Amino acid sequence: MQLASALGFSREAAREWLLPSRGMPRRLWPPLAGLIYIALVGVLGGLRSDHVLVGLLGFLDLYNEKSRLFLKVFFPFVLTGVAFDSMRYFYWQGIEGRVHVAEPYLLERSWFGIGGRTPNEIFLQHHWPALDLACGFAYLVYVAEYLALAVFLFFRSRLARAATFGRAFLLVNLMGFATYFVYPAAPPWYVTQYGLGPARTDVRPTAAAAQRFDALLGTHFFDSMYGRGVDVFGAIPSLHVAYPLIAALLAFATAELRWARWPAVLFFLLICLSAVYLQHHYVLDALAGVVYALVALAAALAWERRRTAPGA
Repeated sequence: MQLASALGFSREAAREWLLPSRGMPRRLWPPLAGLIYIALVGVLGGLRSDHVLVGLLGFLDLYNEKSRLFLKVFFPFVLTGVAFDSMRYFYWQGIEGRVHVAEPYLLERSWFGIGGRTPNEIFLQHHWPALDLACGFAYLVYVAEYLALAVFLFFRSRLARAATFGRAFLLVNLMGFATYFVYPAAPPWYVTQYGLGPARTDVRPTAAAAQRFDALLGTHFFDSMYGRGVDVFGAIPSLHVAYPLIAALLAFATAELRWARWPAVLFFLLICLSAVYLQHHYVLDALAGVVYALVALAAALAWERRRTAPGA
């Protein structure tokens, strides 16, 4: 009897997700907006299959109630991706002549230097295969960890908290992207390769020490990841650090994520180490990521409280 009930629920859930809705009012603007996005990227140049996929997500709004709800809750993640990708059209013009190369390095060495060397410079000489694998893995899945928790909450019907994940993610990214233009800063790997002189504009993002992960496993994950980016001088803040901190804090604030609390904390600490160990960020950048995460999460929660307050 219990098995039949479980199977019945599974069939009902499958129908809700897989069958198109017959009575749901349709609206044209979500798929239309997606098609306009595809056309706009095509006109500007550089249209790829992932742009088409993002644009077609608008059709989820037409299919049924479940797909519409999924699109609504996770739309901030889509917007984040669109905002990040759009930077390739104006990034270099926006930072021209204003890149800080020596200043972050000298400040890092002054505050956190050991024997006249930054932690990054120490890790360049002292690194180990086990740590290469652990840090490389953390760098591969740091966004997936965040998304996985949000998806888990969505399917546990904690829609409001899943939406908090999305809003905080969008906000911390927009804050970070804005900082890339307000204070463009060279990462440690750039200083290692090109020194402290004026910033070069012919440089593209690199996997830096994360290449050791690919070398150990014979893969090309990081070459593919960083080959599409443009934000060479986006070291401050470390968004790698910001995401897992928000995830850990929300895990402690959500009963359904009780099981994930201490794993999330350990993952956050591993990412902090990875950001420095893999030569992508200074300790200062990681601390900035912590501050940005706290501000973004506080702002998202404050907005939600105001929105749900009586009389709002």
